[in-house]
Order: sequence, then C-alpha cells, then structure tokens
Amino acid sequence: MERRTLLSLLAGGLAGLAGCGTPEGETETPTPEEGTDAPTETPPTEARVERSLTLWNPTPNPVFTTVVGVRGDRDVFFENRDLLPGERAGLSVAVPSGETAVLVETDTGLRARSTWTVDAAFEGLEVVLGRGGAEFWRTVSCDARGECSLAAATPDDGPRIDLPLVGDGSSRWYAPAGVVVENPGPETTARLRIVLGDTALVDQAYRVPSGARLSIPVTYRSGDYRVAVETDERRVETEWPVPDEPTKYVDVSSGATGCGPANTTLTIANRDDEPHRLSLRVDAASGDESFDRVLALDPGEVRELVPVTTSGANAVSASLETGAAVSGTWWSCPPRGPASVVVDATGTVSLRVAGPQPG
Repeated sequence: MERRTLLSLLAGGLAGLAGCGTPEGETETPTPEEGTDAPTETPPTEARVERSLTLWNPTPNPVFTTVVGVRGDRDVFFENRDLLPGERAGLSVAVPSGETAVLVETDTGLRARSTWTVDAAFEGLEVVLGRGGAEFWRTVSCDARGECSLAAATPDDGPRIDLPLVGDGSSRWYAPAGVVVENPGPETTARLRIVLGDTALVDQAYRVPSGARLSIPVTYRSGDYRVAVETDERRVETEWPVPDEPTKYVDVSSGATGCGPANTTLTIANRDDEPHRLSLRVDAASGDESFDRVLALDPGEVRELVPVTTSGANAVSASLETGAAVSGTWWSCPPRGPASVVVDATGTVSLRVAGPQPG
C-alpha cells in the first residue's frame, strides 16, 4: 500500500474519527419500496471563516505530512503536503469558530494533536514539525506601528516612523526582517521596544495569549538592532544583527531568545579518496558546552551530527591532520538549511551552509 494511502487513514484510525470511510457501527441503507420516498436529512450548515494554516518543516529531511481538522464527528479540512527541508507551506482553510481538533502525521513516524481555538483576534495556525514532535501556534501579524488585534495601550505617543525600514543598498532580501513574540505559558501583556542606533523604531504593548505568536515586520535595512521585551515577570534584552538573523524570536514565558526553530544538523563529508582525521569544534551560540571531537573519516564517508540544540551564531573550526583548516560562523537560522564541513578531492576543508542566504 502506498504511503499516501496509509497516511490517509489517519483521520479515521488515529482517533476513531468519522469522515473518511464508513464510520464504525454504520449499516447499509435499505432500498426503499417502490412508490415510497426515502427520507432525507439535511445536515445543519455551520458557519465557517477562512483562516491560514502554515506547515513548517525545519528539519534536514523531506517529510510527507497529513493534517486533519475535526469538529464533532466530521472532518473540517484534510490536507496532504510534501515538504522539503526548511520548507514552509501556507494554506487557506475554512474552519468554524470555536474549538477544532487538529491531527498531524508524517511519514517519518511523527504523530501529534492539538486544539485550534479559532477566534477573530488570530489569522491562523502554524504547525512546526520537529524530529520527535510538533508545535502548534495561533498566529497574528502585527503592524510595527501598533495596528494589531492584540495591541494594548501604547506606552509612548511620540512620533511614528514608517516601517518596515527601506533598504540601505548594502543587502537585498525579499521579505522584511522581523520580530516574533511567542508565549507558551499563561496569557500576559508584553511591551516590545526595538531600537536602531539612537532611534526607537517600535515601542508598543501587546496582549499575548497562551499559545500565541505575534509577528512584527520591521526592516529591510542592515544593522545592529536592539530588542527589549518586558512583562510583569521579567525583562529580556538582546542584540539583533540584520540580516544575519532574519527573524528574532523572544519567548515571553521563559525569556529565551533565538532566530527560530532552526535546523541544528551539521553534516561531515569526506569526498577525498584518502582517509582523514578531522578535529572539529563547535561553540554554540547559546553558551552551552562546546562540541569538541576528533573524527576518523574513511574515503567517501558522510556523517550527520547535532552539535547544538538551539539556533543562533555558532563558531565552527575544523582542521585535518595535513594542516588544512577552516573556521567561520554557522548561523543556524531560517531560512538557511543544513550546514556542512566538507573535505574535497584535493584535501581542502570548507564550511558550507545550504539554502537561501539573506544579505
């Protein structure tokens, strides 16, 4: 049986849901006798609204994904998608207001479910696929000047700056760099302040419900920005280099910052026809213990390592027994793909990063 057929059973098999195939206990309807009319029942019509559904695969492997929305005993939506490594697919689905069960399964064995509470304040749902699980976020895009369904009182009524900032000619990319404020904990109010040089670009308070992600587009301009987020529980301040970090994420519940659910896989490849001993060191952006190994590589050998657990700027240095060496910064931030340390056929070692490069 093909994998698509297997995955299509998710809606009925994972949780005993109706809507695909014959529901359990249902019997064949008898043929009415001649001269009689078969009774008909019209199911009640439920008002629906259009919402966005985003499927994001930040892993280094392609995945075939099935996502099903269920309300009561009926399917609300059913989608299959092949997602490349790093791909983010945006869909439009019609869903009823209130609570909808969302089930996700991939051909890599991942199964997850959540409840999507649909209300007017949010534009949609984002499903982030990991190796061992999935994250579900209600999403809303907020204008940096305060146009947002979750905007609270503005702390500063000073002059407004037109955002996103236009580019300065030194870099080019096709979507504005922005800040994402997310909250896996209880609802809170957060004040966001973004500064470039001596200029405050954003100074705005937002109501951040549990399970919410607020996206604020800020700039097309390169520079070293500063981001501060303050709640009743804590204040978080962090540097934001643009375009190295296309998106700065701030978790208002824990205070953690980063550049998204990046792929943290580092591939080591020996493309030489000679064996090599590779000394590899990775100093993680998070400040965790350094990854420091000596690897014996056979000709043509390829290994996949996970030397870091969070996204950010990781310092990488690698050297061979021959004296060939390389060092550089591995920005494990979307939309970049997996990074590689490669020994080529001439015995030269290099650091490479897959995927589109902003800037």
